[in-house]
Amino acid sequence: MPQYAYLIARTDPDTDDDRRVMSSGTKVLADGQDPAAFAVERLAQNRVEHSYYAGPRRISYWPYEDGTPLPRTAPAEAEHIDG
Repeated sequence: MPQYAYLIARTDPDTDDDRRVMSSGTKVLADGQDPAAFAVERLAQNRVEHSYYAGPRRISYWPYEDGTPLPRTAPAEAEHIDG
């Protein structure tokens, strides 16, 4: 089963770079599960979990290999969804 890493960050211009990351983690997807659909669901969940912040945010997601550290910024190969 494929595993993906994700990073959700604020995208408003008034937030310092070191305060942009709201959430990050990994998720094992079921065979055939669309990574973009997972990203949309996770972004919506983040909006509920962090309802104090109504501004723009972006989820970046990419294939993940177990054991590698998660970065504080998305890698170049990551896909993005704004929401």
